[in-house]
Amino acid sequence: MTVVKYFSSRLSPSAFLAVGLTVLFLLPVLSGVVSVVLPAFNIMPALGFTNFSVAPWLNLLVTPKLSEMLFLTLGTSVFSTLLSLLLALGAVSALWGTPLWRRLQHWLSPVMAVPHVALAFGIAFILMPSGLFTRLIALLADWELPPDWQTVNDAFGLSMILLLVIKETPFLILMLLTALVQVPVSGTLKLGASLGFQPMTVWVKLIWPQLYPMIRLPVYTVLAFSISVVDIALILGPTNPPTFAVQILQWIQDPDLSSRLLAAAGSLLLLMLVALCIGAFYLIEIIAKRSSRHWLTNGDRGRFSGVSMTLFRAIWKSVLLVFSLSAITLLIWSFVWRWRFPSLWPDWSLRSWERAWNGLIEPVVNSLKVGLAASVLATVFAVVLLELINLQRRKHQGLGKRLTLFSSLAMYAPLLLPQMTFLFGIQILLLEYQLEGYWSTVVGVHLLFVLPYCFLSLSGPWRYYDQRQSLQGLLLSQSRLKTFFQIKLMMLWRPLMASIALGFAVSIAQYLPTLFASAGRIETVTTEAVGLVSGGNRRLIGVYGLVQMILPFLAYAVAFLLSNWTVKNGRIAGRMNR
Repeated sequence: MTVVKYFSSRLSPSAFLAVGLTVLFLLPVLSGVVSVVLPAFNIMPALGFTNFSVAPWLNLLVTPKLSEMLFLTLGTSVFSTLLSLLLALGAVSALWGTPLWRRLQHWLSPVMAVPHVALAFGIAFILMPSGLFTRLIALLADWELPPDWQTVNDAFGLSMILLLVIKETPFLILMLLTALVQVPVSGTLKLGASLGFQPMTVWVKLIWPQLYPMIRLPVYTVLAFSISVVDIALILGPTNPPTFAVQILQWIQDPDLSSRLLAAAGSLLLLMLVALCIGAFYLIEIIAKRSSRHWLTNGDRGRFSGVSMTLFRAIWKSVLLVFSLSAITLLIWSFVWRWRFPSLWPDWSLRSWERAWNGLIEPVVNSLKVGLAASVLATVFAVVLLELINLQRRKHQGLGKRLTLFSSLAMYAPLLLPQMTFLFGIQILLLEYQLEGYWSTVVGVHLLFVLPYCFLSLSGPWRYYDQRQSLQGLLLSQSRLKTFFQIKLMMLWRPLMASIALGFAVSIAQYLPTLFASAGRIETVTTEAVGLVSGGNRRLIGVYGLVQMILPFLAYAVAFLLSNWTVKNGRIAGRMNR
């Protein structure tokens, strides 16, 4: 109470409330991390372990193939993050100022809306030995049997790396689009061209060094996600040994209760692994900045700029092609009755949909309820927090900037921490207080991942909103509340609808949060789809994967209709283009 009184006396009510809301968001995340510490040292009274001991750590260190799992996790995560970053920077550089630039921005939303589980199933159907890619080769090579290739669940995690690159590159491109607004790209390119520099050289030497610090946190987010991802690793990742996050999940699900202590120690080790990788990235950035000064100023105009530009365009088009083919293969397999190799045309049937229909209804309804509740609540929370921050910014510019930085860093916390660590801790707390398996619990855990995306997506529109519009409305209405709802929210209606659609897409994709918070009582399309991996029924996987892919697109379609059309005097009319 003394701390609360101290800060309340030094901060204005709006600033104090903004800090309070941010801390309220951080509290379950930090509590989850802290609650893992005691079980990692053999203290878990709920299971009868009350004596402090380092036995879980000793058992962890003698785990078979531990080093292989750790190196596999590091290799796939670091390599996929670097490839995603390079491709994102290269795609933006190669497509800037071309007719493909507008298409790039249009394609980002569809690609980002697709849950990574559905995309993983689609890529698996493309790459597997009897998949679409092999069938195309068999048509030319006259093969009669599928080759003995391990293209899915390969020992090096190459298929998993491919999926991570396809999924994370659009996210980094979106972050780059936000950063590009703050960099004079056109002027820099013209200046470089007047001095004889190749376009790609200007990008690499002058523009990329300005862009990377602005997307440093998103890059760390991609790295942390790649290290701790579970659902993708279950579908495409290696199996013997698996990635370390998958091994932790297996310990959590082990009937032997003492394995929970091993899982807790593993979760802390995973957290250390993430911190080590982020620290290494930051250290390499500093070293690269100091060691590249001579190269940046040596006057080399660059060569093969056209070739590199063409290469990056081709790679980006290939990413879109694989994305499109994955959706097509899911659609095909959902209607397949029999598909003999090497035929390109299957025998069609509705049996898979008839078989899955009754089992689909409950997961779809649950996904819609949880996704809609989480996305709407997250958008409302983000709007309230942004309003409080902007109010403080207008009163006290310096404090407003510090509040913005504090809130932004807080929103990145659940994205930078490994899910397996703090979600396992949250599950321990839910079990202790008997809160698992409730709708409100699942929605609340989803909010930890949905809110950051909604907050970050609305930060730009709220920051650049012309406050003079509200001042004019206030002069006319003499009511701040009426001005806020009838002027500001209507002016920002489209970003609000986009935020809800984005939040819904993020919620639909959540596997571990649903699994840990629901205790298996609330089934969603994602949890059911991942559960089908062990069965290997491609037809049912196609059905569930396609449904999971369709749901976010429906959310974006509804958001588009609501943001462009309204009902006036009983008739549907287009909204004013504000």
